[in-house]
Amino acid sequence: MTEIRFGRDFGAIEVPRGTTLMAAAARAGAPLGNACRARGVCRACAVLVLAGAELLDEAGALERRFALEAPWRMACQTHVRGAGRVLLWTPHWGGDPDELALAS
Repeated sequence: MTEIRFGRDFGAIEVPRGTTLMAAAARAGAPLGNACRARGVCRACAVLVLAGAELLDEAGALERRFALEAPWRMACQTHVRGAGRVLLWTPHWGGDPDELALAS
């Protein structure tokens, strides 16, 4: 299992391998944009991976098309691949990503 923490206000949940970050965020009640309904064509679900990027799969063709620079990932296209801890942040969750990373 992998623990995913959603910024400062939405806590953390454990998810099995293969879970998308979008599905994990929905389970945790952490709101993410979803204009394309998780088809990977809008980039509204972009999250900043503050820790645990090595536990996630590589960016696929849809993500590469949008040229997101690491550590940004599209939550609807990113799957958990390893056990450990992942820390995510996005601007509409509030807080300072640098402070969150230091506190983790």
